[in-house]
Amino acid sequence: MKWNSIETFFLDMDGTILDLSYDNYFWHQHIPHIYAQKNNISFEKAKLEFEEKYKKKKNTIQWYSLNFWSEELGINLDTELIKTKHKIKVFPKVPEFLDQLKKRKIKIILLTNCPRKMLNVKITQTKLWGYFSNIISSEDFGYAKETDEFWQFLEKEIFYNKDKAIFIDDSENVLKYSYKNGLKNIISINYPDSNREKQEIQGYRSLDSISLFEFEKKFID
Repeated sequence: MKWNSIETFFLDMDGTILDLSYDNYFWHQHIPHIYAQKNNISFEKAKLEFEEKYKKKKNTIQWYSLNFWSEELGINLDTELIKTKHKIKVFPKVPEFLDQLKKRKIKIILLTNCPRKMLNVKITQTKLWGYFSNIISSEDFGYAKETDEFWQFLEKEIFYNKDKAIFIDDSENVLKYSYKNGLKNIISINYPDSNREKQEIQGYRSLDSISLFEFEKKFID
């Protein structure tokens, strides 16, 4: 694929441009801790109870929803988000990567499962607002990215040429659905969480991180 044929870059947020370590901390450490305090139970018991509830909603829009889990757990997650926002961090050299795309006049569109409230806090905290021509949360469509419905809504929302678009994400399930719905130039991220080991996603080109994207190459192979 030649550089001058690329019109659109679709980018995931958490695990792709932002370190997924925050989300893993927020959902799997901080929230169980608050849940334990609220119910006067041990952290271990709270974590077990929450993880069981959480797992049942995987790949649904509720899995990502602050409103849903605030009601389900009886905890104001908006407040907990603000308390922990200092832990949100951008992967190294992400602004430089985005600058390179802008210099090439490539449209940058953020596609995320992150709910709007959390999305707004993250983009404000990391000062990334100015890079994107569109920012789309799956909450806007009512369907997670790992559904056909999300990609069908996206086509109605944004005109783009699938043959001239690139999509980068860290989720195998999301990549599967993007490919199923016509995107062919797909790249996975090997280290979405800087605190965890490399993940193995088969069947797609991959990068350890966006900072290793090679702009100097004449072609994207």
